[in-house]
Amino acid sequence: NSKTGGTIQTPSKTQKHAELPPGESEPPEVRDKRRQRLLKCLGDNIWHDYPFDDFVESLGVEQRYDQFIEDWPDLFLSIARGSPVADSKGIVANTDRPIAGLRSLPFTDVFKKHSELMGLTKEARLVKYFILLFNAMIDVVGVANEDIPAGGTPIPDCRVSLKDHQSDAILGTPHKPDIAFYHDYKRRDIHSVHAILEAKMDPNPIRTPEDTRGQLADYGHVLNDKQATRTFAPVFYLHGHLLTLHAYYRDNLYVVELGELCFDTNYWTPSGAKRIQSCLMQFWFLLTLESDIFGHFCNVSKKPRSFIFSPKGKADDNGKGDSKIEVLYSVSQDVKGVKDVKDGAALFCIKETIAHYSYMIGRHVHLLKGTYKRCDAVLKLSWTPVNRLPEGAAYAILNKRPVECIPKIFSKGLLISDLNGYRLEFVLMEYCGQSMAEYLKVKTDNQKAELVPGFVKQLTLCLAQANDTGVLHRDISAGNVCVKNDKVYVIDWGCAKVIGWGTAEDTAKNTGPTQPNHIDVAEQWGFNATTVGQVEVAKDPFTGTPLFMGIPMLSSSPIRGILDDMESVFYVVMDAVRPADTKRDDVQGFKFLDSQSLALSRYSIMMVEEKYLELFGIGNPGKIFRDLFHSMRRFLFEPGNQYISHQLWWDSAFKRQANWDAAPRFMHPEAIELLGEDNGQLKRPAEDEVNAGPFKKLAL
Repeated sequence: NSKTGGTIQTPSKTQKHAELPPGESEPPEVRDKRRQRLLKCLGDNIWHDYPFDDFVESLGVEQRYDQFIEDWPDLFLSIARGSPVADSKGIVANTDRPIAGLRSLPFTDVFKKHSELMGLTKEARLVKYFILLFNAMIDVVGVANEDIPAGGTPIPDCRVSLKDHQSDAILGTPHKPDIAFYHDYKRRDIHSVHAILEAKMDPNPIRTPEDTRGQLADYGHVLNDKQATRTFAPVFYLHGHLLTLHAYYRDNLYVVELGELCFDTNYWTPSGAKRIQSCLMQFWFLLTLESDIFGHFCNVSKKPRSFIFSPKGKADDNGKGDSKIEVLYSVSQDVKGVKDVKDGAALFCIKETIAHYSYMIGRHVHLLKGTYKRCDAVLKLSWTPVNRLPEGAAYAILNKRPVECIPKIFSKGLLISDLNGYRLEFVLMEYCGQSMAEYLKVKTDNQKAELVPGFVKQLTLCLAQANDTGVLHRDISAGNVCVKNDKVYVIDWGCAKVIGWGTAEDTAKNTGPTQPNHIDVAEQWGFNATTVGQVEVAKDPFTGTPLFMGIPMLSSSPIRGILDDMESVFYVVMDAVRPADTKRDDVQGFKFLDSQSLALSRYSIMMVEEKYLELFGIGNPGKIFRDLFHSMRRFLFEPGNQYISHQLWWDSAFKRQANWDAAPRFMHPEAIELLGEDNGQLKRPAEDEVNAGPFKKLAL
């Protein structure tokens, strides 16, 4: 039962996608490509034949299971004795029972009572048999709980209902698993699914075919992706007579063998019945666990309209944040009558889920838009590798000094400090409006010319102040620059790094007796600042959104600084003012084939001052935009008033410089003051470059 360490890859930037309308299927090639990608993400991070006892212990309920077995040792034995046989013909009646008393068991005659079973295909018959089996288990538990012996413990009731999905997809998805188990919600859709079961009559049940493994991984991913409260996704797999649980965590899969649900021989044996009884007991125990134990970080089964969570540890704003937050899934459109606090928990009322796509590994984010204390707000739940910087810690450092144009944080904290190498954090923040491109779509050319230069000044000031505080954003992109009421916001600091963390001069960055230094922030959030700092340095070339990365980052340069974020600002602003009738994919400057090709293409485009705006889809702008973009281009690509060396895109050791004579024409004066002193290489210590080498392997 050993685990082979898998490769940890940098997550790709999330992409928005829409849920499929009911009844609409997806193209098979799209489905197959996704499943292959999921299997590639899992790689070798699979625990095969993981012991049931170890899995129960990991959930913290081993004593409960032992007590369950002790109190009800033969709970499902009558069902087990009457189980059918799984052979080459599929599930068939077990007629060879040497003990006459067993021939009249209630469940023995399942094939006689349901004569249509033998007319079904092998897999359809297996699914139908499981449904009958599940209903029989519910009946047995109901009868047993009516006659509990003195001092006995009641058997857990089934908290979920079963639905056959062989012919219809789960609402909101293209997925058609054989069976889905639902919480008792009014609406049965992907958000109310507790677990999934897939049944196959595999010719070799010991070795699951790749297409089936991809199908199971797909189910696990959709549960983790669509349900914000998930810690892992349980997918049961019934292959022939064997039942296994596939527990999908972030980038780990635990395959727990529960045992046999049918006889695998053509005759009945007492030991075979005992094995089936054991399998049924394990399955029932897991399926009836509370949701905050089996698959979620909080209980979602009792209150389908909401869930409640509480921050853990010291990361909850030093006790200043809310002790509990209740998230309401649905409220009246008029939320004025909803109290801000209910039963001691501050209320966040969801209006919509912000759709996105995430891979199985790396950072995984759930974004919920709603209201908090009568303000528009966003609740962000993030799974982050424990050796990466939590976004809440980045905000804690940014708040050490005034930093303009970042979201106001209402509350933040840890929910899970370490689960298989990942932490779960939450940040509750103000809603910051539309992307800059969306905001400018409805503006006239004159309004754009009036607004955009001010937006650029705000952006440069924000990044300069953050850099002065010791934080580099590293993912300036179209989706992370928002505008509300003519004010720019830089959001999503989840890819940020702390500059120089773990070095000697780090402790000198205190700004007052009431403000924590960087090391104290790391202690509050429960991680080692030196380790996280070194890993983030190693991740420098791989972090961000490729379409808006600077040329050195597209070329995998290990030297990353504030000038790279400024170059990203340049691309974001050009993308935002592009005419609405042009498509990004048709614009040469945004045509992405691969990172190296885009780096070389942009370097070539920027060489020609007369043509670069046209190649970025802007055409012939007015004087204000022309002066703005020309000054930004000179600042980034003409140090010493001549075009920057080609080393920018091919030499990983090249240190770029800036043309500070051009800065006053687009940059905020305070930003110039903060950044100009180090000619753009601000606060990047030599230790960063030294650490980048030995820790490069952590990024691969």
